[in-house]
Amino acid sequence: DDGNKILCTAKNAVAEDTRTAHIKVVDKPDAPYDVKLIPGGVDEVRSIMLRVRLPVYTGNAELTDVIVDLNAVVVNMQQSSKLAIDFSNFEKNGTVLLYTISSGILPYTCYAASVRLTNDYGQGAAKTSRIVRTEEAEPTSGPANVSVRDIDATSLLVTWLPVPLASRNGNITAHQVSYSSPHHTSRKRSICYNSKCFLESQQRIPVSEGLSVELRDLQSNTKYRIQVRAINGAGYSSWTSVDHATKDLDGGSSPMPFTPPPGYNILGAAGMKVDETHIPAPTGTEITFAAGPASDENGPVDFYRLLLVDMGRVKNVSKLHP
Repeated sequence: DDGNKILCTAKNAVAEDTRTAHIKVVDKPDAPYDVKLIPGGVDEVRSIMLRVRLPVYTGNAELTDVIVDLNAVVVNMQQSSKLAIDFSNFEKNGTVLLYTISSGILPYTCYAASVRLTNDYGQGAAKTSRIVRTEEAEPTSGPANVSVRDIDATSLLVTWLPVPLASRNGNITAHQVSYSSPHHTSRKRSICYNSKCFLESQQRIPVSEGLSVELRDLQSNTKYRIQVRAINGAGYSSWTSVDHATKDLDGGSSPMPFTPPPGYNILGAAGMKVDETHIPAPTGTEITFAAGPASDENGPVDFYRLLLVDMGRVKNVSKLHP
């Protein structure tokens, strides 16, 4: 309690004298009556308000510090930090203490706090709060490894990898794909993963399957800038970009000048440039072409050479007689 009054009397044959003393019993403080974490304070995303309700018994001594063990679950890993907060730094409202923690707080992260009170005689028992989660923030990086593959001359398949877990800062609800070219104004396709999708797209698919999209009705033989970004409840990530050119309508890539490699000649075609053409076909495919003139200034044509070239290198040479 607050102490006991002790009366001490000294007496002899002549007189007596009395003195009074007070004895105060002190101890460690009890655990806080209640501990609560409230996301927000200075910033709803990156700060948490700590509210501590003091116990009835504080050890009959002034409190000096509040020891806080703050535990966070970050990307499936447990992280903890210990804070020793001077009692004088708390905002006091009767038996309630308030303090804003803003250092090291991450968005969309679960936190719990264990709090002990201290006085000059020691540290009391702990009281633990319930788990709370901070608000979402915009993703800090975009989707990874964006790649593009030809489907045909006017269609492309765009694929990508998810935003890294540590950069999501929330629940990814959609991806958005933008594509444009010098002859094509920018267009966007949105892929949403739940019924709350707030974008213009009507396509909704499971998130596990939402890492690709087909772009159709494009212009052939055209270079496109393709961009992908992720979306969560707080906003958009940065764009991840890649450039890709669609193929010719005949199935080939964009025309590229080609001259025969050293040691090979095309009869009757000195200095002529032809288009390099890729023909995806299995072994045994028949290839036909129009024959050239029967002779030139060097004399009659004895045979033609069919060169199969890959990336500028001759892979195969066939001799064809007229």
